[in-house]
Amino acid sequence: MYFFVHRAKKTIFVSIKKYFYISAPSEMTFFKFLKFAEKQCKIYMLWVFLSFRCGGRPMKKSSKKPVAVLLCAVAAVLVGLVAYDGVKQSREFSSSSAMMNTAVSADIEGKDAKMAGKEVFACISELENKLLSRHIGTSAVSEINDAAGQSVRVTLFSSSAGGVINDPEKKLEDILERCEELRKISGGAFNPLLGGLSDLWGFGTENERVPEKVEISAALNGTDSAVEINENGIKIPSGTVLDLGSVGKGIACDEVRGVLEKAKIKRAVVSVGGSILLYGDGEKFTVGIRDPFSESSAESFAGLTLPACCVSTSGSYERYFERGGVRYHHILDPKTGYPAESGLVSVTVVCDDGFLSDALSTACFVLGYEKSLPLLEKYGARAVFVFNDKSVRVTGSLADSFELEKDGFKLL
Repeated sequence: MYFFVHRAKKTIFVSIKKYFYISAPSEMTFFKFLKFAEKQCKIYMLWVFLSFRCGGRPMKKSSKKPVAVLLCAVAAVLVGLVAYDGVKQSREFSSSSAMMNTAVSADIEGKDAKMAGKEVFACISELENKLLSRHIGTSAVSEINDAAGQSVRVTLFSSSAGGVINDPEKKLEDILERCEELRKISGGAFNPLLGGLSDLWGFGTENERVPEKVEISAALNGTDSAVEINENGIKIPSGTVLDLGSVGKGIACDEVRGVLEKAKIKRAVVSVGGSILLYGDGEKFTVGIRDPFSESSAESFAGLTLPACCVSTSGSYERYFERGGVRYHHILDPKTGYPAESGLVSVTVVCDDGFLSDALSTACFVLGYEKSLPLLEKYGARAVFVFNDKSVRVTGSLADSFELEKDGFKLL
């Protein structure tokens, strides 16, 4: 017995020493090393037990080698735990910020998650500041608005963040072409030229008011025209204001997906206001749909269990004001110039494309349930409609993923 345990302790000492000093400090090595060291500790403690209980010679008081073995094993476990914690931290990222005039959050899992997280926020920041925002003078959209009535070639940027705008001008042209296509197909329910009308209502500012009819009529002038793209650049009709707010958050989700793909991230959930990117092959996600009748943005009335996709919600609860007992919300009907009256309080659209999910949620809110169905079918999108009376309709196969969680709502 003594011979057996003596050989065992010698083998353990040599193997731990060799593993500790030779193995490369890679992520997988750390995990293997932690298990290995833990195993050696258990074996060595068994050896000590057998030495005393099974006839083996007890350790001499002067013997330092067994103590060294035990200390080495314990140290190995501690180093492994520290390494594991470091690897775990590098594989997880969670942060939030105020961007694009809304709340942005990102939860990312995978190798180099922290670096990918930084690039995600850099991506969204550049999209807002240099491409999409009409309120920032350095953006491409602002440059187009300043030259309304004239063709202009915008001066754009090259991004260091992975997945963001390799050819910025081409990217903007693609966005505007998609906007024009959707404007036509939706019968004008989606319109990117309502910036002037939105300013007139002043939603979310100190200048909230109900405009006069003559003002609304003037603000609508030219908004039913197309954005022109030709060899001289981009041109919007004189007197109109390009506003990509109804698709900007979805666009951000699409660009963020590029960042995550380049970083080879395993799983991520990125929320940009009412648009959410669910990212990860073979992953399943549970998403709550906000209760449009609650003052709390954290309160949901239903949930969706979904694979990787984009989810966008447009609701009358987002920005509104009341005058004379009437609530005026920010989703404007391009035909009337007034807040849309479709009997809906929110529309949630699910599809693979962030741009489409965002744009369709707005268009469907304006159109109403029945008129939205052909539009959703054309783009392969699915939706959840919530009506003023708390009744709910879910389209297509999305019904299999939908679960009502709160009393008071009725699924039709």
